Amino acid sequence: MCAARRASAAPSSPAAKIVAATVGALAVGLGAVVATAATMIARAVVTPPRRRRDPVRLLGVDKQAGTVTLARTPETTAPGHYSLVFAAETGRANVGAVVGESERTVTRRYWGEQGARLDRVRSVRLASAPQLWVRDLDLPWRWIDVQTPLGAMPAWLIPAAQASDSWAIHVHGRGAVMTEPLRAVPLFRGRGWNSLVVSYRNDALAPQSPDGKFGLGATEWRDVESAMDWAASRGAKRIILVGWSMGGGTVMQAAFNARHRELVVGMFLESPALSWRAILRYQGAAMKLPRFVTGLGIWLIGSPLARPLLGLEAPIPLGELEIPDRLTELKVPTLLFHSSGDTVVPVDASREVARRRPDLVTYREFERALHTRLWNVDSGRWEHSLDEWLAKF
Repeated sequence: MCAARRASAAPSSPAAKIVAATVGALAVGLGAVVATAATMIARAVVTPPRRRRDPVRLLGVDKQAGTVTLARTPETTAPGHYSLVFAAETGRANVGAVVGESERTVTRRYWGEQGARLDRVRSVRLASAPQLWVRDLDLPWRWIDVQTPLGAMPAWLIPAAQASDSWAIHVHGRGAVMTEPLRAVPLFRGRGWNSLVVSYRNDALAPQSPDGKFGLGATEWRDVESAMDWAASRGAKRIILVGWSMGGGTVMQAAFNARHRELVVGMFLESPALSWRAILRYQGAAMKLPRFVTGLGIWLIGSPLARPLLGLEAPIPLGELEIPDRLTELKVPTLLFHSSGDTVVPVDASREVARRRPDLVTYREFERALHTRLWNVDSGRWEHSLDEWLAKF
């Protein structure tokens, strides 16, 4: 019996050893796959796009009928009025109502073609901004440079019709451009506000950060602070901060932390990124990734591994960017627009902010509109709600 026991405790057979080694190798391999996937998720969110693409296939142009036919995507089937941009940003047209659909195509009205010829390109980009450039506002404007710790950040100044000490600072979203917030500028000007439409680090025309990465608002707010300093040095007595998407979270950081935060009398947030953890979990679920993979990616962004694995100069303090956890710091009236149809930034954090701070937050929820495309779907309600809120200042 003792010999039998010793035999059972002895090293397993060669076949068993092979099985054990294989299981171990699979575990190591699976761990490597998980770590790689999590790193890719985290790296993607902090890495700025280096060139703009025209991702939508253009299948036909009927100039006589005034229609374009595009490949069918959630973007091309979305209701509303958009801009078509093409030929390396040298061409533009307006695109409107859907007039025909098939399983693979969408036909829409188009008009106002400018620059390069639409019938000579094979791909286009649908942009939410109705303006391709600041001059399209048909308002007085000029370039200015905002001095920041990283250097001069270009900005557009659109002055009020009359001399004013009231300023609005407009901040675009992650990967977007300075035209994104322009649709709000005429309403601010009509209410007597100067508008400063700013760039920030890692934009195409702005200086790069040392790591060349997005800080998801944790670093960009410093550039908004510099814009506030610039306005204050020109006599600003009141400032409204306007933020779109990541710009929404960024201006909230500025309102909480900037030198001249006492000048902030209000904020207007459009489709704002108020919880990066919620955004990343939502995007991970949309990609059908296991929750633990997404969770590891979220952890990496704020971990000591952020520098060697993601290229960040320092970990991003995601806890400080969780606006629902910092609502006691909200001190000024805030107008918040978001859409239940947003497939980039989920609406839940905006609903929570509105629910918990009804004393300061005026919330307008839209339907069907994709991310930052609320104006495109219902410009009348969008403009009326913003103008009504501005009238209170």
